[in-house]
Amino acid sequence: MQAPTSTSWRVFRASVFAVIATQLAALGHVIGGGQLPDLAVLLTIAVFLGGSLSGLAARRRTGAQIFAVLAASQLVFHIAFAVTATHAGHGTDGPLDTPRMVAFHLLAALAAAALMAGGESTLFRLFAALHRVLVPARLIRPVVLAPAWTAVITNDSGGLRLRAGELSLVSRRGPPLAA
Repeated sequence: MQAPTSTSWRVFRASVFAVIATQLAALGHVIGGGQLPDLAVLLTIAVFLGGSLSGLAARRRTGAQIFAVLAASQLVFHIAFAVTATHAGHGTDGPLDTPRMVAFHLLAALAAAALMAGGESTLFRLFAALHRVLVPARLIRPVVLAPAWTAVITNDSGGLRLRAGELSLVSRRGPPLAA
């Protein structure tokens, strides 16, 4: 295996992503002026997010791609937290400052994207290094080729003459030689 893209690794990477995104969403929501969301809401959204993102873990992602997905997930978390807090009857000390809260969600996404891009890069480099160390080097088989020429001593002049393809078993040109 050269990269962590098997099914089990994809699920693991998506789960880590979902847990980090959920924790950051809760932190951004609280710092932005909201209340800590209910644990059931956090777990439900984290499981949904992890399952839906496992398909994106089929290959290595860049920092920009990670940030885009984190930013989108932060906005989904913000909407889910606002809807569930309204339905649950959780009051706040004052009106929610939505722009401020969204800004904190996006700052959390930016910080997490930087950390996760570094982790993604490190994980893929680790797999590449392990692959180079653990997979045995392929044996190089020597290729034996018959010489293209042969040295022949003839009786007529007593000298050395070079003849092409003298020892070749298969003639590639012309009709067969007469005996």
